[in-house]
Amino acid sequence: MAFSAYLWLTQVDNAVTPADQRAISEVLGSSFDKPAADGMNFEVQVAFIRRVQDAVLGEVPVNAGIPHGQPREPDDLLARGKGLCFDRSRFIEKALRHHGFETRHIAIYSTQETGSALLSLLTPQISSHAVTEVKTSRGWLVVDSNERWLSLDKGYQPVSIEQLSEMEPTRMEQLLHQPDNSIYANGFTFVYGLYSRHGMFYPPYDRVPDIHVPEFAMNLARILP
Repeated sequence: MAFSAYLWLTQVDNAVTPADQRAISEVLGSSFDKPAADGMNFEVQVAFIRRVQDAVLGEVPVNAGIPHGQPREPDDLLARGKGLCFDRSRFIEKALRHHGFETRHIAIYSTQETGSALLSLLTPQISSHAVTEVKTSRGWLVVDSNERWLSLDKGYQPVSIEQLSEMEPTRMEQLLHQPDNSIYANGFTFVYGLYSRHGMFYPPYDRVPDIHVPEFAMNLARILP
């Protein structure tokens, strides 16, 4: 019980702060200051999500990490001009939430080498990735944080991270565009709401995994019958 309380009190804060709002406005432009998700049709939602993705990829193009134990919010990424997939996905999520979308953070771990979801989660330095899932009017859509890729199929329907994880390599051709990252096609497991296994990305930098509790709790629906 005490540990659960500690996790809740020290969880990753998903609030969009005034500093976040300034960074989002700087990247997207003042014309996108107001929430815009409500009332959009699906095609407009996808176009807007693409605009956010393009803006973040354009402003934080350097694939270099920020040292552990240091701030890595959107304004920090702009100041440093660099970040990795987990940093850009955080920026994308905050920008989309600021504009009225529901998002969840996704940590992906390759199962190609281990053949086991559990082993992959427990193996240090396993191939991994961090992406965003955003809720559209037609369902959850994956927004990549390293490349200009969205999980749309050839019928222009969203494909969720769960659907992708269950998709055989031969079925990947059903996607509208193929992602460059082979982690999607070669087998992976994923965790909602997990920002790091080591606990050194977000305060209090205590070596306890960085999670957002409400999103992390969504994993129970996948585990429990």
